Amino acid sequence: MFAKKWLLTPLLLGLCACVTQGGALQLDNGKVVLSPMGEMSVVLDSVPTTPNVSIDTPLDIVEQLRRDFTADDNYYHECMVAPKNCDVTRISAPNSPQRADLVKRVHDYSVANIHARTGSGVALVRIDSLNIIDAFNAMVNTCSYNSIVMVDGGATESPLDDIIFNDAVASYLSTWMMTIDHGVWKITSWTSSMTKFNVDQCGFTK
Repeated sequence: MFAKKWLLTPLLLGLCACVTQGGALQLDNGKVVLSPMGEMSVVLDSVPTTPNVSIDTPLDIVEQLRRDFTADDNYYHECMVAPKNCDVTRISAPNSPQRADLVKRVHDYSVANIHARTGSGVALVRIDSLNIIDAFNAMVNTCSYNSIVMVDGGATESPLDDIIFNDAVASYLSTWMMTIDHGVWKITSWTSSMTKFNVDQCGFTK
């Protein structure tokens, strides 16, 4: 999410995340679908550790998909706070369009000293549906809102010489393709079906 516009949040994406979850499982032509859930908010105030690893106890496949997508999105935003520290293999599938995009973005941002300004805004994501395609592939539909400011950090650590790189406020309807990699759901690609600037089309409570 770029002609100086960035997204993954609409992902992922060092943030403090508050998650409210709800909804019920439905069966639709053999696919497992999770009905609309509560909001997930990501605020750039702190950068907690959010390891993206599978656990010993097997999870329901839909619940694991929801949890891994949320972790992927949280880590993406950690990457935007500190691109030089980003490990793109944690959230993107090998040999995928998403892996290639993240590698380039993280490299370009690191070289130019571009990063998300801590405390500048929020990244909100709502999972609208989770579709299990087969044992290795799935699709996640989301609505997201992003008001985080990206800056050129300048030559010093002080924010006083920061230059605004991207301060667009936007909301998105997005579809994410996911695949299992070493027991973890990771992103292979994403598309946005509708983008609106300076409007929250998701109806988040801020």
